[in-house]
Amino acid sequence: MLLSAADQLAFDRVSECRPQWVGMCQVSDVVAEQKNVLLYAGPPFSSVDIIPAPVMNSLCVGAVWEGWAKTYAQAKDLILQGQIKIASAQDHNIVVPLAGVVSPSMQLMVIVDANNPSARKYSVLNEGMVHCTRLGKLDPELQGHLTWLNGELSEWIKPRLLTPIDLLPIIEAALNEGDDCHGRTIAGSALLADWLFKVDDNDVPEAIETFLKGAMAFALNVWMAASSLMMSVAEGVEGASLITKAGGNGHDFGVQIATKPGVWFTMPAPEVKGAVETAYAGRTAVGAIGDSAVVDFIGLGGQVLNTAPASYNGLKDYLPEDALNRPDKALTASLAGFGGRPAMTCARQVVDHEGGPMVVLGMIEDRGEVGRIGGGVADVPVSFFRQVLQEAGL
Repeated sequence: MLLSAADQLAFDRVSECRPQWVGMCQVSDVVAEQKNVLLYAGPPFSSVDIIPAPVMNSLCVGAVWEGWAKTYAQAKDLILQGQIKIASAQDHNIVVPLAGVVSPSMQLMVIVDANNPSARKYSVLNEGMVHCTRLGKLDPELQGHLTWLNGELSEWIKPRLLTPIDLLPIIEAALNEGDDCHGRTIAGSALLADWLFKVDDNDVPEAIETFLKGAMAFALNVWMAASSLMMSVAEGVEGASLITKAGGNGHDFGVQIATKPGVWFTMPAPEVKGAVETAYAGRTAVGAIGDSAVVDFIGLGGQVLNTAPASYNGLKDYLPEDALNRPDKALTASLAGFGGRPAMTCARQVVDHEGGPMVVLGMIEDRGEVGRIGGGVADVPVSFFRQVLQEAGL
């Protein structure tokens, strides 16, 4: 692995970060300056006219849930007219999976650096496996489910975080049990649920127990916020080429680089290559979508397929020949918190070694009609990192 002095300094900062889940808060506490704004994954849209159908659906779900519109059609009109504002969630320190939405009344998980509590990132609670805004469809059950998630479930969780949850030990344990921490989060979700269940001896409400035991992706949103936090501590190191933000909105895919905090570099969202489920044969997916790309860019997801056999076997027909060598090509150095695995995508290394990170993603149907149609992988091209370096003046 090749490191410049700037990249080494940025990586050293990342290696000192200790993410903890410390509590819950309301979105309006974080995005206080705008009351009628909805947040989505990836870089900002250049125009509302290019919003993919799944993202628009979820924005409309959020608007109706907030009471800003009575129908989804009315919500869409208000968004297109600019009366309901939209913005990139990562620009507000929040991460969003796939085609999901964040609205002011929702609850956020608060993830902080134990060594610097002022450094924090946020994510909504994972919605489970059935009624999910991340799927980008107009599910009639979503309104009630969002109310339960941001009410009963959030209120039950809050007192169980009076003692912060150290996340790196749980991530390492999940990796050792075969999770990749993106496409497969089964072990991590069970470990987090067990932690919450064991905080006190009170009976767990049946609905909450059933939900958490069945939410195989519950850990994903936690890992997203922890990854985003760790990546962000590299921001502002002059000359450093570590990637500090990454995500797609279905139309564009974007990253930010340590030496240029706050500046998005974008490309057309790459194709997510994978098997379409038989029931959805003939349907196609939007391009790479979701802030969960941060999980892969920090070195998990598509970069740990050598220790996640279930993930590898499910994707191997769609992976490049050098898939298992990508960590050595794209990532900066070994991170103790990941069990000594390599971490942090370095744009210089990607270009020098001709291999970028692979992002494990759900395939979200492009018409916004059926939601997830399969799972696959997006291979972010080396040419994009060459463009980022050039535009960043490195």
